[in-house]
Amino acid sequence: MCKDIKLADDEIYSEIYQLLDGDGDNPPTYRLCIKTLSDNNIVGRCSFRVGDNTNRHIKYGGNIGYDIDEPYRGNKYSLKACKLLLVLAKSHGMTSVYITCDPGNNASRRICELLETNFVGILDLPEDDYNYINNGTKQHCIYEIKL
Repeated sequence: MCKDIKLADDEIYSEIYQLLDGDGDNPPTYRLCIKTLSDNNIVGRCSFRVGDNTNRHIKYGGNIGYDIDEPYRGNKYSLKACKLLLVLAKSHGMTSVYITCDPGNNASRRICELLETNFVGILDLPEDDYNYINNGTKQHCIYEIKL
């Protein structure tokens, strides 16, 4: 895993705080803080799962995940963090990544549009999926980004 890669633009940077080795079910995963360059404030978190959508977790949850803290929403930090994660994907030799969201999450769907993704479709989540169990989410929009 690429622990020392620099992920930054002119406004934010992402700092790795946890690396999870993959096992039979779970792909290798980076967990990162999203921080502002100006004051090093943590504005959210993001994650990147290494691999393709043949892995169950990537098929239903995507390679990329993000969460921006409420006071910092509306600044396109999630869009910027996703673009930084694409650099990480390329460093792993990946040629495409998947990002998913709840069909009713208009903000995340807009991020996917701004990332110039290809809409793959809407996938029914299995009843044992984390999002189904914990959030009641029964479907995810699936988007692919060609690198």
